[in-house]
Amino acid sequence: MKYLLTGLVVTAMAFVSCKNNTTEITNTSDKITPINANILEDSLVYGIVTHVSENIDTYENDRFKSFLHGKLISAIFEKLYDGKLKAYDFFSDKELSIKEIREIEKANGFSRTKIGKVQFNEQWYFDNNGMLNKRVNSMTFGIESYSNQGNFTGYNALFTIKFKPIAQ
Repeated sequence: MKYLLTGLVVTAMAFVSCKNNTTEITNTSDKITPINANILEDSLVYGIVTHVSENIDTYENDRFKSFLHGKLISAIFEKLYDGKLKAYDFFSDKELSIKEIREIEKANGFSRTKIGKVQFNEQWYFDNNGMLNKRVNSMTFGIESYSNQGNFTGYNALFTIKFKPIAQ
């Protein structure tokens, strides 16, 4: 299976690299990708847990925890307050105002450190040179949720941040 997968990747790279190299841009469902790019996945969704719990691999957690809380989450909030990014309600997709984001942060019991999961929605594609690229379409912050008995029940979506496509 490993050799089959490797063979498919090499074949795909060779196929993509033989195509005409152009810098034109096409729009694929609101995501800008180079023309003739080989899109592997238009909307790949996965999450990274930021807190230690019995439900996650501690090795995975150690690798991402300091980055997510120390840099990424703080940077996202900073860009939201600067107006460089927009946050949306997870369920209604309504754009949240800066005032509404401040109210979320001021809510009783809220702390950025309670963001326990970051869910990414990404587009993965091979460009015209055969390079594997990925573009983050959106991120959703999740707050840990517990039952009345104190048992972990999952994550509740805080809000979603959508990223504008960048012309290449």
